[in-house]
Amino acid sequence: MSLQKYAALLKTIELGSISRAAEQMGYTQSAVSRMIMDLEEEWDLELLRRSRAGIQLSSVGQRLLPVLRSIVADCAELDYLVGELHGVHTGMIRVGTFTSVADLWMPGLLTSFQKMYPNIEFELLNSENYGEIESWIRRGTVDCGFVSLPTAEDLQTYFLRRDMLVAVLPEDHPLAAAPFFPIDQLADQPFIKLKEDTDYEISRFLDQLSRPPRLRYEVSSDHTILAMVEQGLGISIMHSLIADTSRYRIVTKNFDRRQYRDIGIATAKNTRLSSAAKLFVDHVRETLEALSRQEA
Repeated sequence: MSLQKYAALLKTIELGSISRAAEQMGYTQSAVSRMIMDLEEEWDLELLRRSRAGIQLSSVGQRLLPVLRSIVADCAELDYLVGELHGVHTGMIRVGTFTSVADLWMPGLLTSFQKMYPNIEFELLNSENYGEIESWIRRGTVDCGFVSLPTAEDLQTYFLRRDMLVAVLPEDHPLAAAPFFPIDQLADQPFIKLKEDTDYEISRFLDQLSRPPRLRYEVSSDHTILAMVEQGLGISIMHSLIADTSRYRIVTKNFDRRQYRDIGIATAKNTRLSSAAKLFVDHVRETLEALSRQEA
């Protein structure tokens, strides 16, 4: 029973809310609150500070947090090893992603991974803010996450792919056959923009231009942009990973001054990775390395 209480406390800290922790764990709010209060009474310590602003971990709780995480992780690892002795791999892997990875890589990665390990479950968290994904990794909210490299030194990272930022043009655009798209010519084009809260990198790129493009439309979906470009309603910019030239009649062009992001997968350096999560990280690296060799 103590393990459930530890897990409830950790989930509450992770989410900053007893009600959200209860919802995710399948308990009532009062049950999670009671488990945390039981720990506080048993240890005669205040673990959480409750206020109108929400829940915060006390200084005492901060000291206990690494040990609690280690205990819960050790028990999960024990379950994994026992299952392995019976020929069954089990566990839960939490992965932080951003949209292009979630849309284009994760379905295939999950399918191929679960063919080998069907009893390992996944929880996916999505954010377009790489800093938030890095924070999830540090806090233990996720076991691993896809990030833009480089990151801070407290994360263990593995390079996966260089993703170019490209101009997206209709097939009959005057520059469709050109070897590249001049950045200076963006200002002369009717432009379809992805909303700022959807892709910060594109917004940063546009903010650095001395002459910004003529904004004609602003939308919240990459696929809407591709369909609009296909119909000749303007041009756009997106990452090559998401620019689907097989589904849409479009042309993509690198810029005359190369723009790109390096995508990697990251884990926390100072936290022991579960065996299940190690299997997944290795699978991601091997699968994408093989894909890169095929594309070369």
